[in-house]
Amino acid sequence: MRKYLSLTIFAQFFLGILSLLINIASYQTNQCKFYSEDFSYIYHTHFLLVDHLTIHIIQNQNHQPELNHYIDDFVKIMTFHENSTALEIRQTFVDEATRKNLLLATFEPITNVTKTFEPIDHQELLRLKSLSSDSLKGYFIVSSDVETLHRALDQNFKRVIPEERATFVLHFVFSKNFCDTIKLEVSQILRRFWSDYNVVNVIAQTPCSCENTHVYIYRPFVNTRGVWGVTESHSFQQIRASFRRITNRLNDFNKFPLKVGMFPGVITAMRDLPKLLKFNPIYHDLSYSKGFVGIDALILGTLAEHLNFDIDFVSEMKLENYGSVLPNGTVTAGVLKDLYDRKIVYGANARYVFNYDDQGLAFTVPHFVEDLCVVVPKALKIPKWTGLFRCFNKTSLLFISVTCVVCTIFWYFIAPTKSLGKVVRTMLSYLIGISETVAPTNTQFVFLSSCLLFNIVMLSIVQGFMFKNFTTTYFYEDIDTLEELDNSQLTIQSSKMFFIKDESTIFQNLKKRAKASRGDTYNTMATFRNVATLAPRINTNLLIKTKYLDGDGFPLLHVLDECLSSFIVSHAVSKGSAFLTVFNKDIMTMVEAGLLWKWLNDIVYSMTTENIFTLKRDEHRARVFSLYDLQIAFYVVILGSLLSFLIFLCEILSRRK
Repeated sequence: MRKYLSLTIFAQFFLGILSLLINIASYQTNQCKFYSEDFSYIYHTHFLLVDHLTIHIIQNQNHQPELNHYIDDFVKIMTFHENSTALEIRQTFVDEATRKNLLLATFEPITNVTKTFEPIDHQELLRLKSLSSDSLKGYFIVSSDVETLHRALDQNFKRVIPEERATFVLHFVFSKNFCDTIKLEVSQILRRFWSDYNVVNVIAQTPCSCENTHVYIYRPFVNTRGVWGVTESHSFQQIRASFRRITNRLNDFNKFPLKVGMFPGVITAMRDLPKLLKFNPIYHDLSYSKGFVGIDALILGTLAEHLNFDIDFVSEMKLENYGSVLPNGTVTAGVLKDLYDRKIVYGANARYVFNYDDQGLAFTVPHFVEDLCVVVPKALKIPKWTGLFRCFNKTSLLFISVTCVVCTIFWYFIAPTKSLGKVVRTMLSYLIGISETVAPTNTQFVFLSSCLLFNIVMLSIVQGFMFKNFTTTYFYEDIDTLEELDNSQLTIQSSKMFFIKDESTIFQNLKKRAKASRGDTYNTMATFRNVATLAPRINTNLLIKTKYLDGDGFPLLHVLDECLSSFIVSHAVSKGSAFLTVFNKDIMTMVEAGLLWKWLNDIVYSMTTENIFTLKRDEHRARVFSLYDLQIAFYVVILGSLLSFLIFLCEILSRRK
């Protein structure tokens, strides 16, 4: 195997401290537990996943060269065996700023564990470590005492903990004079690594003290007399017998109350189980998701069941409580702010994956790709009375008119009378089906028969269309393109417009009309028809099918065929969360098993079917015609009466002349 060593950094460091080491005679490194096979084995195994090890020396203002001598011996131990780990050495100086007393007023559980741990092979150890870490970095932190490390964390914790899911070792070069407080101080710093920074891959040792053969690890998921967390102490021999002793397992949280942010949402997190799913055994027990059902709720419930943790909801239970980041970097209230403030460790409501330009947020593996589409009011219904004028298109009307004119001219030449008025009246009578007494010749008979057949065919077509018009509801053309949306001048109530990066003219015009949504935008669209919004296609289609329908079951809203963008959907965790790796593993298993689509289809089908049965329709199979149904017939009678009255007036006026 290749051996990587940062020789330049290593040489520069030791040339700089060589003069200091010459004067050190009193410090005896043989007092420290370096030179043992157990020590070498334990630390090489603890850094199993590491390919880049950083040795970080933290000095206070009372510069202690003994630490450098200590590191010299440790490097020899760590580089004795062939390995492919690159080595880097850093040194940090912290000031002497005073800190409050670190000793906790309450009892700090510390125990020398005597219970039996099963032996573990290399593959199982690798699997367990991979559940809590996806980092190849390791950090060996050396400090003279715990107080100095606390000050370094206070001044800039990112220098001490660059990656929370990396592998850490803390070495405190104590004097034997501090044996009475060693355990408590080490327990407190390990607890701080967990509670403040979510670090679980960390062990501590005081190799030059009276406890120099023990390694400390903090177990956050152990409950001791109602207090979560305990610091365990194991000897080298115990660790060699089973490396589980200094490995935090993240596959069983022991009912640890995990702080979660979630709020209700359509499809994603609903309080009420759809009626058709109540007898489905898959959804029989919703205790793990605290009674919530939906894609996000079921993902959370499955994680809680498999990892054995209890859900502790912290964020407010109000709709659309996502939170956002303002242009000046301020994080608004919501689940997002709770994640930034580390009040919660998991945002259960799926969100679009964005670069929030901040180090406080991370995302789990994506589990959906969601289309973000524009939702507009559904086009109005076309009045029934316009059906008569929509019976033929312009071409058909032109040919019918030409046919009538040609037939009239032809009849003028073969008719028994040359009176133009009588010719037109006779021809119209045959073409539109009005009885007319004519004693035709053979030629006239054949021609008039063809006119009658023309009348029968045309009336049949008109009757068929009118029947279809009575039984079918027609709508004006919907808005289906962004250009049509731009021309409609509808206000777009959605802050999601600002998530999309598009420099086209049409999009910039739409963006100028975008406003933050206030209240229920869907209700505003359905009622006042003066706004549009952006929403996921799946959610909107379900809302339209289950809620936004008129009395006849027709939709009140419409989703544009041309969507603005597609986004990757994922869940958010705090940056550096120890749970990200194990969450990713379980969520990916759900995706590969098809559970998410199974849950989605079950919920959508159940809610849609339930709404079909509960939709308020007229229960009678047959009903009498209303005036609205017969309006065309009355319009024709009224129009005919007006025309006959006008003709009557014309006849009176012509006779007077």
